[in-house]
Amino acid sequence: MSLFDKRLIVVAGKGGVGRTTVSAALGVAAARKGKRVLLCQTKSKERLSHLFGVPPVGTDLVRLRDRLWGVNMTPQAALREYGAMVLRSEFIAKQVLENKVSRTFLRAIPGLEDYSMLGKVWFHTTEEESNGRPKWDLVIMDGPATGHLLTMLMIPQAILEAVPEGPLTRPAAATLAMLRDPVRSAMVLVTLAEDLPSNEAIELAGKQRETVRMPFGPLVVNQLYPPRFSTGPSARAVSSMPEVLGDPGLEPLVAAARLAQRRRALNDRYLERLRKDLPLPQVHLPYLFMTDFGPEAIEELSRRLEGQVTAVPEAPEAS
Repeated sequence: MSLFDKRLIVVAGKGGVGRTTVSAALGVAAARKGKRVLLCQTKSKERLSHLFGVPPVGTDLVRLRDRLWGVNMTPQAALREYGAMVLRSEFIAKQVLENKVSRTFLRAIPGLEDYSMLGKVWFHTTEEESNGRPKWDLVIMDGPATGHLLTMLMIPQAILEAVPEGPLTRPAAATLAMLRDPVRSAMVLVTLAEDLPSNEAIELAGKQRETVRMPFGPLVVNQLYPPRFSTGPSARAVSSMPEVLGDPGLEPLVAAARLAQRRRALNDRYLERLRKDLPLPQVHLPYLFMTDFGPEAIEELSRRLEGQVTAVPEAPEAS
């Protein structure tokens, strides 16, 4: 089963590894396959407008491109929408949730704001058109950074353990069932082939298997340097050149080649470590040397990602 046939993809990883970029590229690739896709951010810094060349993306759905929409959820807006769904009345939800006393009480409940955003994501996976067809073929959740994401995804289980019956029980059970269903859901880890991001990806995968137990999709290794100076005559030529060339025109070029060679060697070392310690199918995305990282960059990454995602085998289920 293709990753693009899931109903929910959660994109996870350390801050700074490119989660939003990978989420956007996944969305574009899925939309190009004919899927109707919703890209959900969780109280994130607003970057989708620049990546897609559209107006700022806030709490209302914005069309990013053909068959792809985006929303940047906030806890307040998500709580209103989720409350309306649970209470089955937007008017009652507004009266309850916007009451001063209620707001003070709700802020004191640990995890409720995070759960409202996760609940909103789950709700979008269940939305239907008037003809009964799903409104969204795929929902992509651009999750918060590592620790925060795990806390968010563990809330449904915590609710079921703490409150056997109540208005949140049914949605919590449905959300947890979706998160753990290998047919409907997958977590896509994003990392860099560097020390700290690799360590955190390995640690996140281990904790996720123990707690949330969400099935894994491929591991996306982002921002890889090109291997043009890694092997063959070009690698030998760069390595054999003296440190001082005495040519002011040639020296900057050789210095740049040496830097690229060292960075790729570093990437290769951590790619091998990831294969050993985090045995998931790998998808590799290049470092794009662009001054304006916008729609053109997302289009290129989406095409590189699409071909690899189609080719990789199904990742093993979390257990």
